[in-house]
Amino acid sequence: MRYTLAYDADCGPCASFRRAVGFLDPARKMSYVPLAEAEQAGTLDAVPERKRRTSFHLISDDGTAASGADALPALVSQLPGGAFTSRALLSSGLLRGLASFSYGALSRLHDAGSCREVSRRPLRAAP
Repeated sequence: MRYTLAYDADCGPCASFRRAVGFLDPARKMSYVPLAEAEQAGTLDAVPERKRRTSFHLISDDGTAASGADALPALVSQLPGGAFTSRALLSSGLLRGLASFSYGALSRLHDAGSCREVSRRPLRAAP
């Protein structure tokens, strides 16, 4: 299955996250798209509007979307050696909690960092 990672390209921490994932994805199993482009293309239709600027989103070929910490197991599974790590994340409550806590701490940079105002603007321009 192929995934698309939708991320806030206007946010420094979010863009760094995307670059890190891209570096860890040498086989280019995933594609990457800024949130605004994903919104315009309808890629984020499965994500409620109120959640679209709160985290990254991983959208599968069939249109299923997972966001933030909930998307980490699928994201990790796409990386080299990630199948084992993904299974560990899914099977261990402790590891899943640690991953969720870590992602939450990093995602707070999104709200406190340089993209605070950017993240509050609407994705769509008024008609």
